[in-house]
Amino acid sequence: QVYGPQAHAIVLKHNEVIELVIYNPEDALHPLHLHGHTFQITEYGPTNGLGPNNATAFPVVKNNGIPAKRDTVVVQPYQYVRLRFRANNPGVWMLRCHMDIHFAMGMALTFIEAPEVLQKTQKVPPDMLELCAKQGVKTTGNAAGNQGLNFTGLPPVPTIVLREA
Repeated sequence: QVYGPQAHAIVLKHNEVIELVIYNPEDALHPLHLHGHTFQITEYGPTNGLGPNNATAFPVVKNNGIPAKRDTVVVQPYQYVRLRFRANNPGVWMLRCHMDIHFAMGMALTFIEAPEVLQKTQKVPPDMLELCAKQGVKTTGNAAGNQGLNFTGLPPVPTIVLREA
């Protein structure tokens, strides 16, 4: 919660094994990219719009051997994919759609990986702290620069307005 309501942050424990199942319930493909990691593609298949257990037209593909490792996977229309990675790279990493319009519309999430390790091992360079100070950006506290869950002063979530020509 300390990362703010706009971050959609998921906090990961250091060296935790993470498994994600991503569904694509529409007719557009989504090339999803994970920053800071490579993942294993352990399973994929059709959803028929309902989920992997309701697929009938095509078989589910499970990789019980050595799964392919990637940092980007294309989730095909009406398909799902199961990904696995180890949270062994402390940092703030995004999983996002590489189609810019989808990313801009919010098709992304943020992993805060091993924050306790980050606090002990990484320091913000003094010139970056100075740059923040010159711009009035707070460098301590939560996402709004306050203590606890006080998010007063946090900028509002941007909205996208689509207009037809």
